[in-house]
Amino acid sequence: MNILEITGLEQIFLGWFLIFHGLIHLIFLIYNYDEKTKVYTGWARRSWLLDKVIPPPLLSYIGIMTWILIMILFVGSGLGVLDLIALNEYLPPLIILSSTVATIAFIIFYNGLAPTPFHWILGVIIDVTLIIYVIVFPQNGLLVVILLLLITGYGMLFHSKILAKLTPPQA
Repeated sequence: MNILEITGLEQIFLGWFLIFHGLIHLIFLIYNYDEKTKVYTGWARRSWLLDKVIPPPLLSYIGIMTWILIMILFVGSGLGVLDLIALNEYLPPLIILSSTVATIAFIIFYNGLAPTPFHWILGVIIDVTLIIYVIVFPQNGLLVVILLLLITGYGMLFHSKILAKLTPPQA
């Protein structure tokens, strides 16, 4: 049993959720223009906060390293929850660190996220939920499973409506 004292389906769900939440940050490593939809997606290698103080090549490197670090932290957290790697007492701080770094990265690189920065706020909501869960409700895995399912379900509906507006109708 891991230090969060959750087992069974709660443990499996939370572990895989952390892994997939980490892997979704892969999208920030790319910056792609879709000719069909005329929309850029990914991270534009810009920062509303750092553009004027850090040269673009260095800013790009810092951002890419940050997104990779976030992926590693979340995947490691997920593997720890699944008891595939022994993290024990380091697991709660690792989940908090993962979520905090991801939230700070979102804030720093906010306007460099495409197609619209606000669309990525779902990740911050998930990160804050994970932090609250680990600090306040670490033994109640069912609560976090329900919350993460609701947030993710709502986010998928929200994003599908946005994507429908951005995508031209098929002839």
